[in-house]
Amino acid sequence: MSATRITASLAVAAAAVLVLAGCVPQQSPTIEGSELTVAVTQPYTSGNPSTSFGASDTNATIAYATGSGFTYFDDKSALVRDESFGHFEKVSDDPLAVTYTVADGVRWSDGSAVDAVDLLLEWAATSSALNTPDADAASTVDSETGAPIDRSDDRVLFDASATGDTGIGLVTEMPQMSDDRMSLTLVFDEPTAQWQSAFFGADSAAKPAHVVGMMAFASDDSIEAKERVFSAISEGNESDLAAIARTWNTVFNFEGMPANKSLVVSNGPYVVSDFVANQYVTLRANEDYSGMREPTFQEIRVRFMSDPLAQAQALLVGAVQVAEPTMNQDVRNALATMNATVIDGTTDRFEHLDLQFAESKSGVFDDPLVRQAFLKTVPRAAVVQTALGELYRRATPRDSFLFAPGDEGYRSARAANGSADFAEPDIAGAKELLAEAGVSKPGVCILYDASDDMRAAEYTSIAESAKAAGFVVSDCSSDDWRDQLGTPGAYDAALFSWQNPRPGVGLSAAIYGTGGYANLNYFSDSTFDSLIADATDPSVDAEGRTNALKAADAALWSASYGMPLFQYPATVAYDQDRVTNVSLSSLNPGVWWNVWEWKP
Repeated sequence: MSATRITASLAVAAAAVLVLAGCVPQQSPTIEGSELTVAVTQPYTSGNPSTSFGASDTNATIAYATGSGFTYFDDKSALVRDESFGHFEKVSDDPLAVTYTVADGVRWSDGSAVDAVDLLLEWAATSSALNTPDADAASTVDSETGAPIDRSDDRVLFDASATGDTGIGLVTEMPQMSDDRMSLTLVFDEPTAQWQSAFFGADSAAKPAHVVGMMAFASDDSIEAKERVFSAISEGNESDLAAIARTWNTVFNFEGMPANKSLVVSNGPYVVSDFVANQYVTLRANEDYSGMREPTFQEIRVRFMSDPLAQAQALLVGAVQVAEPTMNQDVRNALATMNATVIDGTTDRFEHLDLQFAESKSGVFDDPLVRQAFLKTVPRAAVVQTALGELYRRATPRDSFLFAPGDEGYRSARAANGSADFAEPDIAGAKELLAEAGVSKPGVCILYDASDDMRAAEYTSIAESAKAAGFVVSDCSSDDWRDQLGTPGAYDAALFSWQNPRPGVGLSAAIYGTGGYANLNYFSDSTFDSLIADATDPSVDAEGRTNALKAADAALWSASYGMPLFQYPATVAYDQDRVTNVSLSSLNPGVWWNVWEWKP
């Protein structure tokens, strides 16, 4: 036999082996008949947590379990790419442009293909780029019921809060779609380091364009309806866009299992199979899902239990196998009596004390020496014990403004940012600084939530310590404290919390940057602004970004901006004899971050 014929025969044989190998079906990890029951605090009310009515932890959790996307975050706050859903890449630095491509074979649970039209609808809905200018989208729905408010005009008002200066809200230019409608290219108005997590992650709760179109235009033809959605967005048909927005805002709000099953179509590991209002929602493994997050449990029932002690008791008797109770001493005691694994962790929310740099009630903090003196009196460890000590005895102060405990870079940031100088109150040092400033008995009025006992205890602890150094601290608490934030002349310092749902740069520029939309204390520091600009530059590598953030963190401490106090805690308890692979992430959706990996 000639060499040519041998080569040809081998090629044919190899091809046959490849064909045969390709015919072997991949074994599904889902275990037939496997069930799990999870207790959560809030009820399920909406399949669209991106709206003002639908925004709740439970709605977001169910959306995550039933959704898919280009990325998700693991329990170490690391961004994970889901290449089984699709691929994205930066195609330009100036301007920043990113192309997102959906993988072949990705489908909604009704069998319809996921493509770039679905991506386009997600952009239109969450960017606010197509909304009628100067109109409040939240005003188009009843805040209590979520029902649309009657109006005859054709204003385009998607009721979604875009991620402001760090996310999809920076994409105001119409995205470009590929000819095969599998890719969408977004061009950002300005650079952002958050571009990798800005769009269509597993937690995006994206809605299927064909379903939105069918509901908006009373159509039974999914292909025709999807095409009309595409045309409305790409051509700017305001009448159709208004109908699409009204539908997107309201049609996914539920008072029970919808008769129209298209409203619970999903593209993720699970699909909603049953729902009884104020009782439970049932998730069943999505048979049309074939991505990297295929689930092990075939069915998960999510029970709504607002009483945390009832959650613990349900875990004790085996009515639930996973519980996420809001902790109190009774719950802590109950969990200690049972054979349950308890994980204490943190959320993405942290408590802090802010000082007003201008427009304050007394004006005392205009002087940096007085700011530094006041911060030297704050008993940080005592505040943490006052707020959390009985329930979380291992709780410690948060030592960084920009890094959360557990984030990569937190330990090295706290070692170099100057926070160690404020580990314990330094009353003598505070007195020396006040003497240097020539100030006697400076008045400090602290704003906080008057209805919050924990914050009242924090205030008392801070006020008593500051009094020892000569400060005259008064109570500016208010029931409408949120409306008071940033109000000129209303207070001198404030106790409240920030929630930063993404690690890294996140909302840093918005909160601490000069003129930032969430800058409530008139802080302005050119060094910080320059460092944050470096950190948000998408051309900067991960190491350079981390170094810039560490330096920016140190700049906040040096400027006596205020003081981070503690990370808010979270607890999950589960029956280790019934379920494994459970862990807690500090980012939403918390314990649900790897629901597909939970195993009997």
